Amino acid sequence: MKRTNTPGGSRPGLVPFLAISFVGAWITMIPLWLDGLRRTSAAQGTPRLAALCMILMMLVPALTAFGLTARRRGPREAVRVLGLVRATPWRHEVHCVATAVTIPLGLTAAGLSMATLVGWYTPAHLPGPATIAPLVLSALVSVPLYFGEELGWQGYLLPRLLHLGRTRGLLIGGAIWGAWHVPMTALGGSYPGHPMLLGIPVAVVTAMLLGTVIAAVRLSTGSVWAAVAAHVSLNEFALPLTRDVAGRLVDPLLAGPLSISTWPASALAVLGIRLTHRRRAGHRAPGDGAARPIDRPADLGGGRAV
Repeated sequence: MKRTNTPGGSRPGLVPFLAISFVGAWITMIPLWLDGLRRTSAAQGTPRLAALCMILMMLVPALTAFGLTARRRGPREAVRVLGLVRATPWRHEVHCVATAVTIPLGLTAAGLSMATLVGWYTPAHLPGPATIAPLVLSALVSVPLYFGEELGWQGYLLPRLLHLGRTRGLLIGGAIWGAWHVPMTALGGSYPGHPMLLGIPVAVVTAMLLGTVIAAVRLSTGSVWAAVAAHVSLNEFALPLTRDVAGRLVDPLLAGPLSISTWPASALAVLGIRLTHRRRAGHRAPGDGAARPIDRPADLGGGRAV
């Protein structure tokens, strides 16, 4: 079947979005570079200046996406096109959000099992209510910041990559997400104590795998809410729980949701996403070896399976 593209689902607006998002990310990190801040240990806290810069950086993709879309279609239409409105019945949406929260936790658990087997991680105890409650509060407060990223990546960028093919578009989107984090990764953000030339490639591969999973969640619901839930779960639950269960400092390069020990589980999840989509696409179009990519942002809705 011949692939078709429409203005809403392919490349128009892609270059300006990427240019503004990447330049904006570097600009927001300038104060940290000038201050000479570099994270050299997982024990280091986050200074106020660093926290402020990260907040501003996280808001850049959403502001860029909304501005570009509103300029062409108006603010009200931008809210719909970017996936802010609920695209499925609320019961289904709640179910998808709950499922999205468990996915990063499941991948992290699989990765920690791998890290434990090779001696990179030693679990000490299970987290209790006193640990979980503050994490839930932090997650609820932080939700707007994660919209700052996912409204841009999953609401604006993803539909413009699907003309490349579903799996390829998801992987490229994840790689772009990882590359966008370079200004922070280069300062030791995700992998403190490790050289930049190691941390950056690891961060890009990790983001490519996890970003594909998050994008698949977005496609299954048609809204960014579930994608936001998955991102919140990754940062606000999986990361701190990895440290808490160990009861000591953990090297995030070797153990945790962003570690190389989680790559096998994430890669299997990506493979599962691809195989599931190919099987269901085959059912929709028997005899057609390549499924037509979703063309319009509106086509991301309807609760369609990944």
